[in-house]
Amino acid sequence: MDKDFVAVARIKRAVGLKGDLLIRAFSSIESILEPKCLFLKQNRAFIRYEIRRSRLKGEKDAICLLENIDDRKKAEKLQGLEVFQKKALLPRNDPDEYFWYELKGLRVQDIDGEHLGKIHAVIDSGAQDVLVVRDSNREILIPMVDQFIHSIDIEGGTCVVRLVEGLVDATTTKLKRTHKK
Repeated sequence: MDKDFVAVARIKRAVGLKGDLLIRAFSSIESILEPKCLFLKQNRAFIRYEIRRSRLKGEKDAICLLENIDDRKKAEKLQGLEVFQKKALLPRNDPDEYFWYELKGLRVQDIDGEHLGKIHAVIDSGAQDVLVVRDSNREILIPMVDQFIHSIDIEGGTCVVRLVEGLVDATTTKLKRTHKK
């Protein structure tokens, strides 16, 4: 069941006396507001909550009132919980748009076919997202901009990148191996 859900936000705190919650999205606040519902994991089960009302508070924050959360005490009990969304409900505004969870694990190669590693993580750098590509020896940071990303094939499990001179040298970190005794 967990494979059907993805973490999209965290409840920061209660707001006011009537049960409103300040929710901070990990990426796009639309992942919560467009489906007009969200899921909280409680006692290993995903519980669906309808959003009764919401208002934006910045690019990644929203103040939301959820069904059955009608006072501050109930809201405070939810503080710090991760907010989940069903993958099938995530809004996709553009066919060339990808969710971070879809990118993790993709094999990365340059346009000449050289294997660079796999996408280990995605970082929000403010200006654009950055792919963290790892193999057994190194970690490379590749900005997710058209200049560097040639193609992404989710079904095929690959990401092809165009590397410009100096990018790999400038963004590569050698990974230290730790030996267990």
